[in-house]
Amino acid sequence: MPTTSHELMSIAREQGQHASEGWRRSAISRAYYAAYHRCQEWEQALPALGANMGEEGGRHQELINRLKHPDRTCSAILKLRSKANGVQLEVQRERRVKADYRLGDWVSEKELGEQLDQVAQLIARCDQPSCADSAVLRTGRITDAGTPPPSPNPSGTPPSAPR
Repeated sequence: MPTTSHELMSIAREQGQHASEGWRRSAISRAYYAAYHRCQEWEQALPALGANMGEEGGRHQELINRLKHPDRTCSAILKLRSKANGVQLEVQRERRVKADYRLGDWVSEKELGEQLDQVAQLIARCDQPSCADSAVLRTGRITDAGTPPPSPNPSGTPPSAPR
């Protein structure tokens, strides 16, 4: 059975439990690839691919560029999520490059924790249905995670007017 981005993330968390720097490096790399593959899947569900504008590079940079420049046919929330995914994926990629190639640079537990937390946020954002569009359009706000803020009225019915 093929693996999934969620399975890669689970492996990254497992690897991150080991105390050595080598395991931290491996966990950072696995987490990045979990994010990269989830972003690829998520992008394919968009109405249209974004523009490959920005830094030149291979497939990874092109995905980041397209996410950061979503197509105009995307809804407001999809555009915000796409941009947030692109920015986060770029940061995670930089950590992965350091972990995989800059062996003389120390990789801290803090960096690992940030990578795992941010990849989890990105995957959760990708997993959210886009039906929250109406909340963004109604409130005009979105959180740092690329989602609308929680409704102050969980029942979904408008509050009654003050008397």
